[in-house]
Amino acid sequence: MKYMTFNSSCSYAGLANLLSFQGIETEDRAIALQICLPYLFDRGDGRYLSGPMLQGEKWFNLYLRPRGFAFIERELGREEAISYLQANFPAMFGLHVTQASKHAVICTGIRGEEYCFLNNKHQTSPEPETFSLTEPNLFSRLDKIVTVGILEKAEPVPVDLRPHMERSLDTLRSLQSDIVSFCSRQQSPAAQQQAMETLFRPILLDGVTMLELLEKERLASSLRTIRTQFMETVKENCPAVLASQLDMPLLAASMAEYAQLIAAEMETICP
Repeated sequence: MKYMTFNSSCSYAGLANLLSFQGIETEDRAIALQICLPYLFDRGDGRYLSGPMLQGEKWFNLYLRPRGFAFIERELGREEAISYLQANFPAMFGLHVTQASKHAVICTGIRGEEYCFLNNKHQTSPEPETFSLTEPNLFSRLDKIVTVGILEKAEPVPVDLRPHMERSLDTLRSLQSDIVSFCSRQQSPAAQQQAMETLFRPILLDGVTMLELLEKERLASSLRTIRTQFMETVKENCPAVLASQLDMPLLAASMAEYAQLIAAEMETICP
């Protein structure tokens, strides 16, 4: 059993667990560091993304393809997903493990009339490591559209990280510009809540998690300071001009330093 070892890493722990079925021993943080995940920012579906939110076929295959595997995803309706699981396991997808918790799990097979699961979790989490569900119960815990991923063996091919690193630098600069613009105008409580996920999470939450992987504690601490200021403002539930609530010079300096880390790493791996 491969456990989550950093925040929100259930899908990366899941990938490590899928690889263990193939006799490959690794863990979420090893995968993340190998593909330079701490240095990657991207955007899609109207939001910025970084760290463990960069998941799925595009990102997992940066690790897998050189090692002779490919992660294959399919988007299926709930009925199709259940039929697909009957012939394709182990398979990873998002499941509402509890009413308050949805994350990546692995269907390992079917025993009798129940589907068996491996739960990608922190080792100290009270959630069970394994569990089983009847088909009606499984159906009730799936979203209407389910993205199911499996591992397949494939011809090993090298991957080029330079385009991803270059895009990451451009994305981080764009993120900083959008944050400055957002903070310069009065924002409603609803807008602040939305921006918490679409704008601030990539740098103040997932970005901090990635800096912790890199053991860049001073920079992580600076961003935690901004995060605390932001969360205090959101909790007030009042319209606010965030530029007057946050230490914007510290944020600008921190994001510039993060960009320097990306540029330095790009020169190291892609001279």
